Amino acid sequence: MRRPASTPAAVVSASDVLQVSPARGPADGRGRAPAASDAAVPAKLAKYLADDHDRIAQAINDVVVHRIFAAGLDLQTALALIGDHPAAGKIYHAVDELDQAIRNIRDAIFDPRP
Repeated sequence: MRRPASTPAAVVSASDVLQVSPARGPADGRGRAPAASDAAVPAKLAKYLADDHDRIAQAINDVVVHRIFAAGLDLQTALALIGDHPAAGKIYHAVDELDQAIRNIRDAIFDPRP
């Protein structure tokens, strides 16, 4: 659901932000990077990266793909209004390009191959 434009954005404090050390992974609950000898670091990093990937994929699917899809529907509605106008071919092409963009985004997100 979209937030009304007049609603202020949520304020995020610095302590709410997950800090990641490139060499060591996510910070512990106290905001410090875990010790390099901690055997759980690779598992925590893998879980953090997987969760982050899922969060980004869901956000892209929920927002970006739906907006592209809505633009395609608007163009298809415009096609019905303009009939055989010479610009119709360009609009058909734009709709096809938007459909391909959606397929490309979903392939990039959900394709199991690296």
